[in-house]
Amino acid sequence: MIIHAVEIGEFDFSEYGIHYHMIYDKERVMHSSAASYEDHMTCLPVLDTPAHLGYTVGQPAPCTVHSMEKHEHTMEAVFCTKDPIVLCVAASRADMPPQAEDVRALILRPGDVAVLKRGIWHDACHGLGRPASYYYLASRGGKPAVWVEVEGEAVVETRARADAYSDIF
Repeated sequence: MIIHAVEIGEFDFSEYGIHYHMIYDKERVMHSSAASYEDHMTCLPVLDTPAHLGYTVGQPAPCTVHSMEKHEHTMEAVFCTKDPIVLCVAASRADMPPQAEDVRALILRPGDVAVLKRGIWHDACHGLGRPASYYYLASRGGKPAVWVEVEGEAVVETRARADAYSDIF
């Protein structure tokens, strides 16, 4: 099954969590600046528990999503900083493993933050055509995350160019 990656801003992410664009979001992000900086901060806390900061280097897309994890004890915030990343998510169907037909591939660009609800299946993010790194916040504790094989084959195809950055940086 081929899944085409789409820009997160063009997708209704509300079933999976909250999407912030830290520069352009005027409703949920506070903005300030001075001669030497611009600051953009969410109005509400990103997570509802104390969290640990993580850093991942993801392999390039296009790719095949073989397995996913979900967390019942925490939300997870994924931060796109330098290079675009592809976040694959799937809604949870009770005790069933992730289903290929439920997988969605979303492109995050610098300034995008995706905060996943508890129980949302997700893969490690992938770079667009090359490895890419990103940060995430998630609480530790609870049961360790278990990676579960996706039922069916979910192949992520990207048509976006890796150098197609927005004009914000």
